[in-house]
Amino acid sequence: MNEAIQSKEVRLVSESGQQVLPTVQALNMASELGLDLIQISASDPPVCKILDSGKYKFELQKKEKQSKQNQQTIETKEIRMSITIGENDFQTKVKSAISFLTKGYHVKVSVRFRGREITHIEIGEELLANFCQQVNHLVNSKTNASLQGRILSILLKP
Repeated sequence: MNEAIQSKEVRLVSESGQQVLPTVQALNMASELGLDLIQISASDPPVCKILDSGKYKFELQKKEKQSKQNQQTIETKEIRMSITIGENDFQTKVKSAISFLTKGYHVKVSVRFRGREITHIEIGEELLANFCQQVNHLVNSKTNASLQGRILSILLKP
């Protein structure tokens, strides 16, 4: 902005069109109008406009805020189990997963191994397979079960 522009020439964009001017002349034009010379693009020569700097900054903030509003964030809910889970507890976990999936959340189902349980990974895989079978009607895609340390997990997407 203004004197911070280092280039000898600038491409000035105005209502009348584009023109290449020396930076000093463009700065003089901006000061005559009581506005600022703002660098829009860093090309060769840099593209500049004569604008009110406060208004320009406000417009940039407004565009940034609007782009943040348009972004979608997908939340992931996690359901944790152990291989010694009882049948009623398992059904409760399935019901909560169904409610999360119907609300549009991704669900990460984890089976945690404690102590020597890690030697029986196949039991955890069976548990996850049974879980996936219970919620299969609500799931569009799912990842393969992965073992990370002592946790076997799978991600379910509605």
